[in-house]
Amino acid sequence: MKPIVLNGNVWRVIRVMPGDPYLVDRTGIPRIAVTDVANKMIGISWDVLPPLLDRVLLHEIGHALTWEYGFPVNEGSAQLIEGHSIEAVALASGLLGRPVCVGGRCLGS
Repeated sequence: MKPIVLNGNVWRVIRVMPGDPYLVDRTGIPRIAVTDVANKMIGISWDVLPPLLDRVLLHEIGHALTWEYGFPVNEGSAQLIEGHSIEAVALASGLLGRPVCVGGRCLGS
């Protein structure tokens, strides 16, 4: 996937093989996707496919956005952005090259 720019900083979004050590979060729990704020990267497992991919990407962009704008990087913040951020939808849509669909609603170009 192509890089995205958040608050003037370039973030890379990568797909990794299921079970890759990169997908283990800072608490040691394996995940289907992670946001690495130190390296400005979002990693998503290759086995995450639409429509779940749309929601996962929006959620991880939510984590990156909260980091970039100085808010707590936690699940609540990411879920707020996942459900309500026009910027996150536009970024996810641009990365995927199609509208993203969450909860039966499709948004973006």
